[in-house]
Amino acid sequence: MLFQAVLPWIAYFNICFFWGTSTVANKLGSTSMHPLMVGAVRFTVTTLLIALAAAARGVPLRITRRDWKTLGTGSFLMYFLNTLLVLFAAVRVDASISTIVLCLIPVGLVLVDSLAQRHFDVGPPGVIGMAGGFAGVVIASASGLLGGGADIGGITLLLASVCVWSVGTIYLKNRTVEAPFILQIFVQSAVPAAAFLLTALFTGTLRPSTLNLGGVLPAVYMGVADSIIGLGSYMYLLKRWPTSVVSTYAYINPIVGLMLSHLVLHESMNAQKMAGAAVILFSVLLIREDGRLTAWLRARRRAKAG
Repeated sequence: MLFQAVLPWIAYFNICFFWGTSTVANKLGSTSMHPLMVGAVRFTVTTLLIALAAAARGVPLRITRRDWKTLGTGSFLMYFLNTLLVLFAAVRVDASISTIVLCLIPVGLVLVDSLAQRHFDVGPPGVIGMAGGFAGVVIASASGLLGGGADIGGITLLLASVCVWSVGTIYLKNRTVEAPFILQIFVQSAVPAAAFLLTALFTGTLRPSTLNLGGVLPAVYMGVADSIIGLGSYMYLLKRWPTSVVSTYAYINPIVGLMLSHLVLHESMNAQKMAGAAVILFSVLLIREDGRLTAWLRARRRAKAG
């Protein structure tokens, strides 16, 4: 009974910590080994582990053509193309800057969802939040550009990754998948694994001789910690806690990422970076609470008018 009561908190810790370490792990891997090799190792390991887990549970690897198409498209965008952009950005940008820029994902989701629905249903707080999010990126990025911890190319790659992740997320949100969760993770690992391996092969970077512990260990860590433990904990927690409570991990991940980038990578933590991070996190809060705040503002106006 005690374990059952504690288990959701363990899952919450997992997504807060392990997802918060991703930018540091990407930096360690991409600066030790070619980014394409890092991605190939990460998702190949994840695919093999998920396949073994499915076999142990007696779950056949049978997925309908419709689910393959849906999951395959979403996985290509979110786990291949997005990861590809983030890994190449990690070579050019400090992990702390990556952590801050990737906080823009909620802004990207709102914009892409509005485009998909062809209706911009965002109130004044949400609009302020979106503007504030980009302002925060400018503040933090300026620190990196001036201090040599980032360049325009790296920042552009990160912004592109936010767009790609948002498009993939909204694509999957508007489609139904019947495959069990373990098979969904399998496809979300197998598709990027194949894409990374083929891309590395055609670009001439698929060279086993270049494998080294400095690149392999972070890649394997990401495969287990991010793709299996983190995602598994997230899906478990969504069934136990309200989504509004689970989503608070988004405010803790950046703190973990910034602390580890300083402690592990010895990156500087100046006031400008912290200010940029604070502006973005406050902007994310405005976006998440847009509906409630907009309703409160309208009620207040009606009360004054009456």
